[in-house]
Amino acid sequence: MQISILARYALSCVAVATLASCGGSQPLVATGAPRPVFGIPARNSASSGIYASEYHNSGSIVYGYRKNNRRNDPPICSESVTYPRGDIAVDGKGNLIVPESFGEFSVFKGPGMCGPELGSIYPCCGGGVVDAASADAANGTITIAAFQDGSSAGSIELCTLKHGCTTNLRNPDMNFVYSVAVARNGDCWASSEQAESMGSGGAVLTYFKDCSGSGQTATGYQNAYAGGLDIDVNGNLVSISATTPAVYVYSACNPACKTVGGPFSLHGGAIYGHLDKDSTYFATADSQYGQVDVYRYSPKAVTYMYSFNNGLSSSTAVAYNPRSKL
Repeated sequence: MQISILARYALSCVAVATLASCGGSQPLVATGAPRPVFGIPARNSASSGIYASEYHNSGSIVYGYRKNNRRNDPPICSESVTYPRGDIAVDGKGNLIVPESFGEFSVFKGPGMCGPELGSIYPCCGGGVVDAASADAANGTITIAAFQDGSSAGSIELCTLKHGCTTNLRNPDMNFVYSVAVARNGDCWASSEQAESMGSGGAVLTYFKDCSGSGQTATGYQNAYAGGLDIDVNGNLVSISATTPAVYVYSACNPACKTVGGPFSLHGGAIYGHLDKDSTYFATADSQYGQVDVYRYSPKAVTYMYSFNNGLSSSTAVAYNPRSKL
């Protein structure tokens, strides 16, 4: 049960406090020291960049930075949100999706950085949204990960801004759901803790063909812990094993996984991370040190490059804009 307790502890801290205040250390940043951030504009004309969520006692912000932030420059823009919970994501059109702590998630207009809010949705089953994926969140389906679906185990929900959440996907092997990824062909995967019937606490990857039905438990999945998912330009599934912390790269997983690379050790503790447009870089929200860690990515190697923390103390999610070309 220790794995399950540690994982639930981490996500509950994301929801109501900061991972830094749940035991994090002082930032260890490869470039300049952190500086206070004042007067960050709400909008910016930049067509690309990197988002990082930040929790404050008086509210919360998702900051936008330039993509290459080796100099630890301050944010270029920001989105005001209600205590971001879990991951953030950018869709195929550059829209930003932010799960929030009161159960809803909000969509902000792309493709430029820090656009106006397009709308918010509350999931159909009160599941506590922690992650989302979409090709076009403004006009199409948004696939969300509900950490806990009401009083039961977590699930995947299919939603639109126009009609809300209409479909709920469950599997008996899934317990608390951490992340979701959707392939170009419409298949999707859920990263979760395994159900008590399987022994409880370990990581489970569930495959849903066409993002429908009851799903299949993936075989050959090596993650010790549940964590964030992404898909690279070659269609490989990039999967974080939180608490380890490490990242694996898999192919197929429909439902049999083939390990392409990993485990690759991460610089600091992370639950979530995302790839850039060309899958050249992979960034994680380093909850251990309250910063963003940037890596050079290939399916065969994930190599730490640098970190930045200007304006951050408790970041738990990060996403590139544009996202990976799945």
